[in-house]
Amino acid sequence: MTSRIVILGGGGHARVLADCLLEQGAMVVGYSAPGDEGELLPGIPYLGPDSCLREFPANELRLVNGVGSVGHNSLRRGLFERYSALGYRFLAVRHPAAVVSKRLHQGTGCQFLPGATVNSGVRLGDNVIVNSRALIEHDCVIDDHVHVASGAVLCGGCRVGENAHIGAGAVVIQGIEIGNGVIIAAGAVVIENVKPLTLVAGVPAEIKRNLAN
Repeated sequence: MTSRIVILGGGGHARVLADCLLEQGAMVVGYSAPGDEGELLPGIPYLGPDSCLREFPANELRLVNGVGSVGHNSLRRGLFERYSALGYRFLAVRHPAAVVSKRLHQGTGCQFLPGATVNSGVRLGDNVIVNSRALIEHDCVIDDHVHVASGAVLCGGCRVGENAHIGAGAVVIQGIEIGNGVIIAAGAVVIENVKPLTLVAGVPAEIKRNLAN
């Protein structure tokens, strides 16, 4: 693992990632955020706002996207795209307690948090979060910038479009297609395909709002 890592963000998601990295012996030099919240964890200092990254040449540093999401993923996606365009590379993070198949295809900067399970044949895009205890079953395809939140279950053969958010404890049955930018509310059970840019909730899940407006 690279010896120079900076975490973007200073909130709870960043703290979980920092803990994971420290468990693996990584050298995290600090974190950047709009404001100083003190040490992220002991030994991980605040470096300054994002402009502080100018002090680190892109070829000598790896970034970890510590910005989480509870719905819209625009801030997280924006950070990933901005710094990728500047030549920085994002490090994948895998907690030791995550179970991830070796027969997985993953993009850049994916994150697998404690208890996450990803089974054989899954394809993940860039900047995907598989949060604590989330399960992605065989042969699912998850596009860029998706957050599969804590305890969510994607059954086999599902397709999830970019920027989607699968809420905590939600269940998506096998073979379902989730469009780009969809938000699935916590605890929902999805038994039908979901069109892009919609919010669905309930058991079974129903459309609650059009997110395009």
